[in-house]
Amino acid sequence: MNYIFCFIALVLFSCSEQTKRILVQNTGETQGTFYHIQYLSENGESYKIKIDSLLSKIDSSVSIYKPYSIISRLNTGEQVQTDDIFNSVYSDAVRVYNNTKGYFDCTVSPLVSYWGFYKNWGQEDVNIDSSEIQEILKNIGTHRTERIDGSVYLDPGVQIDFNAIAQGYSVDLIADLLENKGIQNYLIEVGGEIKAKGVNADADIWKVGIDKPREEMDVEDRFQFILELGNKSLATSGNYRKFYEKDGVKYSHTINPMTGFPVQNRLLSVTVVTNECSLADAYATAFMAMGVKKTKQLIEFIDDQLDVYLVYTDKNGDWKTYISPGMQKRILN
Repeated sequence: MNYIFCFIALVLFSCSEQTKRILVQNTGETQGTFYHIQYLSENGESYKIKIDSLLSKIDSSVSIYKPYSIISRLNTGEQVQTDDIFNSVYSDAVRVYNNTKGYFDCTVSPLVSYWGFYKNWGQEDVNIDSSEIQEILKNIGTHRTERIDGSVYLDPGVQIDFNAIAQGYSVDLIADLLENKGIQNYLIEVGGEIKAKGVNADADIWKVGIDKPREEMDVEDRFQFILELGNKSLATSGNYRKFYEKDGVKYSHTINPMTGFPVQNRLLSVTVVTNECSLADAYATAFMAMGVKKTKQLIEFIDDQLDVYLVYTDKNGDWKTYISPGMQKRILN
């Protein structure tokens, strides 16, 4: 995606058998990735044109890869009026920033750029200098931004990036579009972020398979688990495929906003299920930065009804899992 942080491979389970309603499937490219949408319609009408128009509107607001977008103009120091899309994403970002005590931070853009993850995944021209990172950290922190009247103000030197939340928010907006058209049975996936409601064409709850956190996919033993996703959103984050190696050291794409360095912990992947896909997206990123212990401690106190599935390694390198009670009820045996 243009939002480079979304990378989890998923398989969506659904049948195309026709029932009383017609199964419509829309696919396309957006934000540097792909979307796959299925929904049941009484008349078989496709909303692909409206979906593509909506995704283009989202890009015009929050894509850092569009020089004309609101976020790009703010990052160059221009003061512009923010729209409803920008304001909603920003509010969610601030909310998760506060709830995770800064582990989700939409101002990490200068660090992402420093580590080379905007271009070639840092495989060239990355000279690590701790003193330079400390200087960059002086301009990191969502508390250095503020929404006033019809705009968002950034402290000098601060830049924002909604990569780790915008795809989830795109899913939410597509869901709103479909529901406004009377669609009550759908599965929406944008770059691995998912929202489901109702049932599929066989009148079964939508099922989603989550890959095992391996660098290479094993087709015969692919899934860590399969779950029913009824009226919920899901996001998965991990560092097992998106990283680069320099001088024998692997650098994951997830930046710890506290240290300025790519995260180094035993957490391999995080799957989050909650109501809003934007929040699932953001929390999954934050939990990767926090690690296992802090994530387990925090989810007990967050009011966003989070269910999580963590895959991590113990001191011996063996795989372990933590499955929250709510997630256990969704997983199929």
